[in-house]
Amino acid sequence: MKKLGLLVLVAGIILMAGCAGDDPSGPTGDLPNVSNVAIGSASVGKTVVLTWDAITGTDIDGYKVYFKTDGEGTGNEIADVTTNTYTHDASSAGTYVVKAYEGDNYSAGDSNVATTMPTFIQPLYTIWNNHAPEDEHSGIQFEEDGATTGLASGSFDQDLYCYDGGSNCYTWLYSGDYGTFGNGSPTDMWDHSSNYAYPGEGPWVYGAIEDVGDVIFAELSDGHYIKIYIEALPHFTGGTDNAWGIELYYDYQPIEGLYLFTTDSN
Repeated sequence: MKKLGLLVLVAGIILMAGCAGDDPSGPTGDLPNVSNVAIGSASVGKTVVLTWDAITGTDIDGYKVYFKTDGEGTGNEIADVTTNTYTHDASSAGTYVVKAYEGDNYSAGDSNVATTMPTFIQPLYTIWNNHAPEDEHSGIQFEEDGATTGLASGSFDQDLYCYDGGSNCYTWLYSGDYGTFGNGSPTDMWDHSSNYAYPGEGPWVYGAIEDVGDVIFAELSDGHYIKIYIEALPHFTGGTDNAWGIELYYDYQPIEGLYLFTTDSN
């Protein structure tokens, strides 16, 4: 019985130690919290410029910057700076918090969260090529809160549209201002080689969409970037052999000029 009691006591001590080391808020203390952490207007591409209000009236050694790719918790320390700004060469979207410190004493809590996370647009949208019936939507406009489809052959101001293709189960995707129905807005596209952000090689204004699961990065005419997922390449029921469509969903990066995304849409 005494041996069992000792084991329970040891287990309790280990459990307490483990809990103390797993504090999700990171280091803490009684320094003021950092405020007004923001993504600066100089941010572009994969370069994120962070700014925040300097701590005044209290001696500090500097600031620790933390980054997390899934947008939860304090994250990993990525910088130790003495100024109230930091430039991060990011490899993916994520969230940032900042803490002031002096020696082992830190801000009592996290700063506000600054985020580069994209908006996940989950509804599926389908556009059809010109071999489908004329009243089937062939163009698509992308917005932060969802997309709109319409007839690229008319006055619809599409960002991209579906056109042509063949009987081998694929069709083509065109910039809104290019080709036969090029009365829309210009959109540059890139093949994906990284799930986080496109590498800047290209761009192309039209190309064959051949495989379900393809990922395409695109820059819209307003300077915002999207990440397009090809969910299906449906054949139009009752249509000609060449009547194919593209079923897609997308992520929208709300910070103009940044092309940072996550590994997938979840």
